[in-house]
Amino acid sequence: MKELDELKEIFLSDVDEELKQENLQQIQEWEKSLRYNKSLLSWQEHDISKDILVEMRKVYKDLSLTLLENRNLTDEQRKSLWAKQDACLWLISLLSKNARENIDQIQRDIETAINATK
Repeated sequence: MKELDELKEIFLSDVDEELKQENLQQIQEWEKSLRYNKSLLSWQEHDISKDILVEMRKVYKDLSLTLLENRNLTDEQRKSLWAKQDACLWLISLLSKNARENIDQIQRDIETAINATK
């Protein structure tokens, strides 16, 4: 990313060692977050991931209906269904994270930092 290289040039030269370390740490955090969110976005946009999301929503709904309609479930059966719902929710939350928004926010933060030096 061109802006990140520009940021490194500005924030890592002609500064004292303490400030340089702080700047380097922030830049590394942005780089790591950008890599993570770009990878996540690529994974989320894959057809298989989209299919999994659709299936998890369906399974969660079916589990909810079973819990609602079947009053003869034992405590163990209810706990098992709740555990399956928790697993579905975890996958849904992972597949529904807004990676694009995170990437855009990091890029805005980098641009703001560059503009503050001009």
